[in-house]
Amino acid sequence: MWDKLPVTEVRSVFFEKLNSIQSSIQFSNNKAQIITVTSAHKGEGKTFTSMNLAAVYAMQGKRVLIIDADMHNPRLSKSFQQVNQPGFSSVLTGVVDYQEAVQETGLENLYFLPVGPLPPAPTKLLNSEHFQTFIACVREEYDLILFDTPPILLISDSRTIGAASDGVILVIKAAYTKKADICRAIDLIEAKQDKFLGAIYNDKKLSKREMATYSYY
Repeated sequence: MWDKLPVTEVRSVFFEKLNSIQSSIQFSNNKAQIITVTSAHKGEGKTFTSMNLAAVYAMQGKRVLIIDADMHNPRLSKSFQQVNQPGFSSVLTGVVDYQEAVQETGLENLYFLPVGPLPPAPTKLLNSEHFQTFIACVREEYDLILFDTPPILLISDSRTIGAASDGVILVIKAAYTKKADICRAIDLIEAKQDKFLGAIYNDKKLSKREMATYSYY
């Protein structure tokens, strides 16, 4: 499934942009092992960004775990028909060990933890001891852990997960996300011990000049 992502076109403009993002993250905080990806609102491309960013890291030889932590609208798990399979929520309730729920993907070094059955009170699970234990365990096993979380202005889960992460990335959709919402989202992220790693400007239309620059190499 993951080997069908656009990122596998390694000579594409898209791949180069993702490589640039990965490098920027590394230079801004080389110790950012656990990263939360969120957006201000839904429909801004955070899940698409999470998937492809995870793939870029994996292709560079990093052992990567991407987690669908949106226990309200799990688009990542829905995309691969993995809702109601043992997953993140199952780990947080103590039903399964996380290693039993992690799935291999079609891309080397990339592993996926689906959302699991949707719980009635996700926030309660994220404030549990199981969550803290899970964080400690995955730190030991993976080079990078990416959490795909709900929109930060709509659901508080992103703030809780972000606080347990090393940094938070905000996905912004070009010509869609309002400036006021961007500022509010960044304020919420920075309120959690200066966690803001930066923003990814998604869905920008490239000019002919930009396209020509990349095709030259």
